[in-house]
Amino acid sequence: MWVIEMSITLKDIIALVRELPEASFEETYEKLTEIKKKSDAETHEKETEKQKCPNCKSTSTKRNGKNRGKQMYLCMNCRKAFSETSTSAVAHSHSSATVWKQVISDTVDGVPIDETAGKLGLHHETVFNMRHKILYRIEQSLIANPAELTGVCEADETYVLESEKGRRFPENHHRKPRRHGAKASKPGISSEYVCVCTSVTGADEKVAVAVNRASPSNQEILDVFGERVNEKTIILCDGKQSYNVLDGKCTVAVAKRINKVNGFHSFIKEKLDDMRGVATIYLNRYNALFSTIYAADKSAVVDDIYKLMVSPDDSFNTVAHTQSSNLLVL
Repeated sequence: MWVIEMSITLKDIIALVRELPEASFEETYEKLTEIKKKSDAETHEKETEKQKCPNCKSTSTKRNGKNRGKQMYLCMNCRKAFSETSTSAVAHSHSSATVWKQVISDTVDGVPIDETAGKLGLHHETVFNMRHKILYRIEQSLIANPAELTGVCEADETYVLESEKGRRFPENHHRKPRRHGAKASKPGISSEYVCVCTSVTGADEKVAVAVNRASPSNQEILDVFGERVNEKTIILCDGKQSYNVLDGKCTVAVAKRINKVNGFHSFIKEKLDDMRGVATIYLNRYNALFSTIYAADKSAVVDDIYKLMVSPDDSFNTVAHTQSSNLLVL
């Protein structure tokens, strides 16, 4: 994948295109034309959409040049200047849209933070903070707009090894540190595993929420699924009696095969293996990411996440808030 630096010139791009095989010229032209049309459409949409002033909420605003590549606006009511991302999750960021999209792409692919930092010329901590802003924004969006489980829905839980990645253990910790790739010290499902309740519908709505160590309780099943189902929902499970707590809210049935949700389990574990595990306190943030990207088109999902990040909906949070809010503590 090419990482295009902000200082690249048209001459540099032409030189890159000339190195392509002749058979690829037409495909490259079509792709560049598609990108240009999409960019023009987005620019036209921004130009015709009235920007609301974050200070006085007035829509009496006008365009006021650019700063660091971001469109600036001036409020004609309170005379305050603001940018197109002033109240978004990327407010006050010095990184360009190109950099943010690259970090989003690498987050989706599970690329190590140091690798992303190296190719973008950024510090490890900067990319770590950007990645967690992305994960936190996705998670908060799913909390605000929970997936509705309609129609036939497969539900089951999967178990992932608890991880204290990046943390030093106190002397009285309940277990000894493990190396990356090590197995649990006890056989079977134990307190060393974290339970992730999952579901997949026929319409490809996905849910993945870590709830506790070992098996989920009736209350935890109710907490995860209770507000997402309705009388038209049919929950297919493998016979675990905990799901009977949903009786009255929806129909619960036992199925011998629940392949859709098992495929989702495999995807989650594959992603966690690629990342060499993630700290359990951040597990639900990654579950939100997995729910968003599973069976989705890569380029479309990167664009969708970027639009979520730059949406002017008062979603800005400081690094300190992002790192300490809504963590999974078991």
